[in-house]
Amino acid sequence: MKVIPLQSSVDNGLLYFVPEPKSPHGSDVTPDGKNIVVAGKLDTHANVYSFDKIMKAIEKGSSEKDTFGVPILPMKDTLEAQVELGLGPLHTQFDDKGYAYTSLFLDSAVARWSLGGDKTPKGEKPWSLITKTPVQYNIGHLSTAEGDTVNPDGKYLIAMNKWSIDRFFQTGPLLPQNFQLLDI
Repeated sequence: MKVIPLQSSVDNGLLYFVPEPKSPHGSDVTPDGKNIVVAGKLDTHANVYSFDKIMKAIEKGSSEKDTFGVPILPMKDTLEAQVELGLGPLHTQFDDKGYAYTSLFLDSAVARWSLGGDKTPKGEKPWSLITKTPVQYNIGHLSTAEGDTVNPDGKYLIAMNKWSIDRFFQTGPLLPQNFQLLDI
């Protein structure tokens, strides 16, 4: 398998870091390809980074580097928004109406929040939490119909839950994954 060595990545400007607080977990690109949503499982926010801002920060240059010489872009120069969601955000999916859905592992819920820019749903404040829908188990991954594409379907969400919560004591507190279907 061919691999680009780290030093070659640095020398050719292929690799840059952006600081992400609190143990980043999920990284998902919005359907329009303009932003990256990163959820940190020990943070209560989803951080939204702008590709345009990242490119401008790269052009501007960075004086800070990590131990291996990889340039570190200032978070403030690349961040589009921070959205307060709840406890344990992990993964994000999207619908066709301008909403994002993020799994909240510790809250056992799905956070529905509005995207910003020209994707902000009519009547909603950009980059803001709209609702939290509780699920019966600790959610990990989630999936909306075509939620990883440029044209999400926007009708249903599947909560892919990790641990059951006090439902099946006769077989033990931990069961194989449980899925729940939500009409969004």
